[in-house]
Amino acid sequence: MAGGARLIGTPVNRVDGRRKVTGAAQYSAEVMVPNMAHAVLVGSTVPSGRLVGIETTVAEHAPGVVLVLTHRNRGPLGPLPMGFQDPVGGGTVAESRPPLADTCMSYCGQYVAMVVAETLEQARHAASLVRVEYAPASFAVVMEDAPGPAYRPGQTFGQDLQVRRGDPEAALASAEVRLDVTYRTPSEHACAMEPHAAVAWWSGDALTVHDATQWVLGDRAVLASAFGLPPERVRVLAPFVGGMFGSKAETGAHVILTALAAKRLGRPVKTVLTRQQVLTNVGHRTETEQRFELGARRDGRLVAMRHHARTHTAMDDEFIEPVNFTSRMLYACPNYETTHELLRVNAVKPTSVRAPGETPATFALESAIDELACALGMDPIDLRRRNDPEAHPHTGKPFSSKHLLACYERGAARFGWARRTLAPGSMRDGDTLVGWGVATATYPALVMGATVRVRLERENSGVRATVLTAGSDAGTGMYTMLAMTAAEDLGLPIERITVELGDSDLPRCAVAGGSNLTASTAPAAAAACADIRRQLLDLASALPDALPLARGGVDDYLFADARISHPAAPSRAIGYADLLAGSGRPRLEAEAGTTPIFGQNDRYAFQSFGAHFVEVRITPDIGRTRVSRVVSVFDVGRVLNAKAARSQFIGGIVFGIGQALLEELVYDRVHGYPVNADLAGYLVPVHADVPDIEVSWIDEPDLNFNSVGCRGLGEIGITGVAAAIANAVYHATGVRVRDLPITPEKLLR
Repeated sequence: MAGGARLIGTPVNRVDGRRKVTGAAQYSAEVMVPNMAHAVLVGSTVPSGRLVGIETTVAEHAPGVVLVLTHRNRGPLGPLPMGFQDPVGGGTVAESRPPLADTCMSYCGQYVAMVVAETLEQARHAASLVRVEYAPASFAVVMEDAPGPAYRPGQTFGQDLQVRRGDPEAALASAEVRLDVTYRTPSEHACAMEPHAAVAWWSGDALTVHDATQWVLGDRAVLASAFGLPPERVRVLAPFVGGMFGSKAETGAHVILTALAAKRLGRPVKTVLTRQQVLTNVGHRTETEQRFELGARRDGRLVAMRHHARTHTAMDDEFIEPVNFTSRMLYACPNYETTHELLRVNAVKPTSVRAPGETPATFALESAIDELACALGMDPIDLRRRNDPEAHPHTGKPFSSKHLLACYERGAARFGWARRTLAPGSMRDGDTLVGWGVATATYPALVMGATVRVRLERENSGVRATVLTAGSDAGTGMYTMLAMTAAEDLGLPIERITVELGDSDLPRCAVAGGSNLTASTAPAAAAACADIRRQLLDLASALPDALPLARGGVDDYLFADARISHPAAPSRAIGYADLLAGSGRPRLEAEAGTTPIFGQNDRYAFQSFGAHFVEVRITPDIGRTRVSRVVSVFDVGRVLNAKAARSQFIGGIVFGIGQALLEELVYDRVHGYPVNADLAGYLVPVHADVPDIEVSWIDEPDLNFNSVGCRGLGEIGITGVAAAIANAVYHATGVRVRDLPITPEKLLR
């Protein structure tokens, strides 16, 4: 058995924290290598049409310029992988059309040239000298203008998008209470702090790339295919990533072009996207339009639900925001139908943004449930309790572990929900309107697979353990979680653990997405540590003066303070360093892995849940809304690092405040480009927007899901927040806002 100080479940400081606050942690844009050139990308100024002429002569003769790439001289590229068929090593490009492939323009910002020069300033200047002539064509950049026709895709992520059970039409017709409402959310961007950046260089036919990516193995697969290389000849490094939220899962065109330019020049090349390019050329969350038709009995029991969704995709590629995955499972309803339609617009292909599907889905669904509660004159928590299913309504499988009702109960008690009055506009603080709202949070529990290697080796008079896997830490705390797991399972101080991540040469690990990496790597790390303990006991048992009861199993012994002992003779402990020295072995190694679980297996449905309680304060004369208090409770299985978990939950809630009140990527419908593609125009919450946030969790391990009992928690925090805020706004004002963000003019009558 492991022993010593208990770390799992406690608040542990980040083991990588000092490197980050002192600047020792190096991000991709900061990588400097000798003889490095700098690249700047030139984007299309029209959203649709053809490129009919491009003049690069002046740019090519500008000071310091060493290369200008266009469609005319890009040269061949191999096939580019598309789609997430293999979440560990498959890889996928952000857009199916290779960069600089042809003269067809599909959106503003589409790359038409790359200029490479000795310095960044020279490259920027030369890029401004590239002259491009276009033959523009008609376009649409928002769903309202899309010419159509809309079409209905079949599946995404292995699930049907067009689903029906029971007879929803008949059930709606006979329902005692009916609701028919439509909700809309705008395009939103991940807007991570670190911009997308890549540095590439070649050593013969071997390629090395530093990239701001959440999937080093995905990058490796794409680059190997693009340049006709075996994967082992490509190394991708991303030891530190400054946020991603889904925007760095796919390999961007800038990465491929950077590697191409480095190959052409025979020297390293760096490309860093501007903030405007990030918001224009990197995928965003789609617009959504969701119509809910609900039918219920007078006692609140749902009898029918119809969910009709529309989202947008790109002209040349398909991306589906799976908003109807949530409505089919969150509430017990015997008669259900959902449809999903797609419209094509002239914008970059959308991508997964934090809790893709669930984030806009919970805004619409949880707002509709609140509206139904109002129509019934019922407390919205009571309505949710009455329709809470014990098993997944769509598959019929029992949930592996579910404590949502406990989340409602604890959250209501801590928030003081019992003091809430039912009527809108009935709670005030002087001239300020006060509203209280509630909504459910939910996100599937996923394992995409990982292999973790643990190495124990002598170091001076002691030992040190190293944990290695290719997964990326995008600021979520992977370094610390794996260090904690190894320290506790090996009986070592956490200071004696080193974690290596973000290197495609390390053991295979899935994309850092879908809140899966903790659930994928922690059980693998724990199993590898168990193997190390077994090897240590084997070494101890082979000694002439063997430990007592050496015929016992590993679990009969205590592994603590870098020593093995037996409870029957604790004074006869043997140090790990002595065992390694006595055996003549410098180190022990073990590997273990996990296999994918995509939300269910043959027996169970795996899902996490939570409840948000929100207070808003509104100045009625000017429509100013402030979120003044949030209490949230989550059911995510066993929490490994209490400090990191709290941080992740709060970060998700702040993200939800942004979705509800601020965020909207606004497109110029006349010219086709996003008009607020910078951090001044694309509004996100700042410190002044963030209220007192209290988070807690139901710390019940889900051992049906994995051996550690943990589920991912990176994305569930955002789900339901926007609905809780919108519901609180209605409670304060009597104004139901069904299209985000909730801006002042929508509250002024």
